[in-house]
Amino acid sequence: MTSSIITLYPVISIIAEQNCEKLSGREKVAFLQTMARKALAYSAQQSGVTLGPLTKDERGAPLPSNGIYWSLSHKTHCVAAVVNREKIGIDVEEITPRNSRQLFNHLASPEEWQLCAEPTWEFFYRYWTAKEAAVKVTGAGIKDLKKCRVTTILDDRHLILDYDHQLWTIEHYWFRNHIISITAGSKSVNWITKSI
Repeated sequence: MTSSIITLYPVISIIAEQNCEKLSGREKVAFLQTMARKALAYSAQQSGVTLGPLTKDERGAPLPSNGIYWSLSHKTHCVAAVVNREKIGIDVEEITPRNSRQLFNHLASPEEWQLCAEPTWEFFYRYWTAKEAAVKVTGAGIKDLKKCRVTTILDDRHLILDYDHQLWTIEHYWFRNHIISITAGSKSVNWITKSI
């Protein structure tokens, strides 16, 4: 029997560059998925729950494992993972300025950009990871990013999205040159950075 999850324990880990530099595309993805699953196992341990097999539905949304929902994300240098009793989404991105400011228009409406003092690359990735975390919950994928609307910026670590007929409270965490977003709702969040 598993206990209740009162606090979320998202686990973040930086991946050493030498661990990925000699891997091909598929090998790198497989390695990063393995590292993200290790982070997920640690999140489950911290939450006092036991995961079984990890499977996904036909849209790619994670299915509950032993009644526990889970989400993971990975980039070349960072992985993130979390478990919860309710559907959950997490996303990580490296904050890397791009050549085209057109990406801002593709990601959010002018009304959404008016919520921030200045649309910087930090805000771009904050919006991107928030929206990506929310669409992971439904399994819709990035095709639904434009359907997510930032409605309120609460502070430099929280914002609210309107998506799929509900409001989503998103919490952000900055780690080195990465931003991680989680669909926290009203849960307390205890971010863990760990070498895995």
